[in-house]
Amino acid sequence: MVRIYTLTLAPSLDSATITPQIYPEGKLRCTAPVFEPGGGGINVARAIAHLGGSATAIFPAGGATGEHLVSLLADENVPVATVEAKDWTRQNLHVHVEASGEQYRFCYARRGIK
Repeated sequence: MVRIYTLTLAPSLDSATITPQIYPEGKLRCTAPVFEPGGGGINVARAIAHLGGSATAIFPAGGATGEHLVSLLADENVPVATVEAKDWTRQNLHVHVEASGEQYRFCYARRGIK
């Protein structure tokens, strides 16, 4: 059997939540977040695993977000090979607004990138 490896240079820990409406300056009550692994190569490895195959996801991981990302992939039986990163793995936030049906996607910059 052919071994498959994917390389993800910018992995992410994606979180998603739902709020009834959005408006400035007030507290917005949201559902508990749902966390998922993110990044191109990671998504390919996950898809292969969901189809019954196996692919090793190679990516840099750092800090608590990197540990959470590795844990989520273990839960999905996706093998990983990580390279220790100096900074925490980046995190993204997706917010779905029930009233309008809109989705807001907040992508935090990695350190050193403007």
